[in-house]
Amino acid sequence: MDHQALKAFQQFDDNRFTKVDFMKNENSTAFTLNFLPGQSMKAHSHPGKELYLVVTEGSGTFTVDGEEIMATKGDVLFCGEKERIGFDNNGDNRTTLFGTLTEIG
Repeated sequence: MDHQALKAFQQFDDNRFTKVDFMKNENSTAFTLNFLPGQSMKAHSHPGKELYLVVTEGSGTFTVDGEEIMATKGDVLFCGEKERIGFDNNGDNRTTLFGTLTEIG
């Protein structure tokens, strides 16, 4: 068993968004993605893995395979291994996403 406080992994950087891995085993990783206003993550995929993201603070726009999806605190997003996902914090506040990335099969 492992127990962590998510708040401890809300680490922001003025130069770029941050990814903080805080729980990991042979099949999955739990992490935070932290964005200051104006920061973004380029669209990319995760071959062989499934991704869940939860907006825990703030808001922004996900782009999944070219489709824009507005998201706010409490929203959950799932992406399969072939989907390309990006994110833009186009608001005025900090945004944190909690994520899990799990190997398929």
